[in-house]
Amino acid sequence: MAHSANLQQRVMWPSRMFPAAVLVLCTVLVGGWFAGPGSAAADPDLPGCTTDASVPNELTVTCDPGSGVGEHAFIRCRDLLGMPHTHIGATIGPDGGWSRANCAPAETGPV
Repeated sequence: MAHSANLQQRVMWPSRMFPAAVLVLCTVLVGGWFAGPGSAAADPDLPGCTTDASVPNELTVTCDPGSGVGEHAFIRCRDLLGMPHTHIGATIGPDGGWSRANCAPAETGPV
């Protein structure tokens, strides 16, 4: 019997967690509102590379061979609570190629 009493003391009941969860939710919402939107443009424009944002929630950077070495695509997205997130694509090598960054399923972008 003593063992079950100790277990009950260690478990945090949902009624105690609810105010903390509401506080965290409010903090996230306010932070998302004040963070403001980000830029959807490539920073900076890379010579020999093109940026394609025609697909919703996706950004692709395509570079000619020798251009954009070490660079990658990045997209700024917002989740359902309005918090901004940055997603980064693969690095472009010396042979050129493409890098694609996608928002998560519940996010929208670019913002």
